[in-house]
Amino acid sequence: MGLGGGTIPSFLRKHYPETVIDTVDIDPDVVDVAKKYFGFREDAMMHAYVEDGRQFIEECNAPYDIIFLDAYGSEDIPYNMATKEFLQAVRRATAPKGVVASNILWAADNRLHDDMVRTYQDVFDSVHIVTTKHGPNEIVLAMPANTPVVRASLARRASKLSKDQKLGFDIGSYIRSGFREPAPKHHAAHILLDKDKKPAIPTGASP
Repeated sequence: MGLGGGTIPSFLRKHYPETVIDTVDIDPDVVDVAKKYFGFREDAMMHAYVEDGRQFIEECNAPYDIIFLDAYGSEDIPYNMATKEFLQAVRRATAPKGVVASNILWAADNRLHDDMVRTYQDVFDSVHIVTTKHGPNEIVLAMPANTPVVRASLARRASKLSKDQKLGFDIGSYIRSGFREPAPKHHAAHILLDKDKKPAIPTGASP
C-alpha cells in the first residue's frame, strides 16, 4: 500500500517471480510516474490498483501473507490509516500466520510515533521494530499470531536469504543492529481512534 516509485513491488517481482502482488495507491499520477520513470510494470501476477487504500483493505476478501504499509509520507501521515479501526481491518486482511510490515518515521521526526506503536500493540498479538541504519525510518513488524522472535535466529535466517537471493546486501545486518521490542504498553501513549477525526498529521519533532 503506497506505490511510490514501485521499488518494493519491483524488487519482490525480481526475486520472487511466482508471487502474486497487488499494489494500491490513491493517486493515478503516482502510478503513471512509477511506470514512466522508475520501470514499474504490471504483469499477470502484479497489478496496480488506483483506489483508496483503506477502502481496499476493508473490502479485502482473501487474506494476504504479507501486507506492506508504505503510505506514511515524509510530509504527513494520513490519520485514517493509522487508527485502531484501520489496523483492525489490516489484521482481518492478513493471513493467520502472515505479517504486516509498516514503514513509519522514528520518534525524532514523528510526534505520534509512540501512539502509532501503541495502537499496533493494541490490535496485533506480536509487534517488533527494526530501526534502519541511516534513518529516519523504522519498520514495524506486526503479526496476528503470538510469535516470539529471537534476534540472533532471525538475523541468521535473513543473512542466509540475502545470500541465497544474491541481494548484494545483508538484511541480517539490519536485524543485528536495529531489531528491538517496543516499550511495554503504558498510559503515556494513546490508541489512535477514528472518532478523533484528525487531519493528516504533520511530521517533525514535537515542540
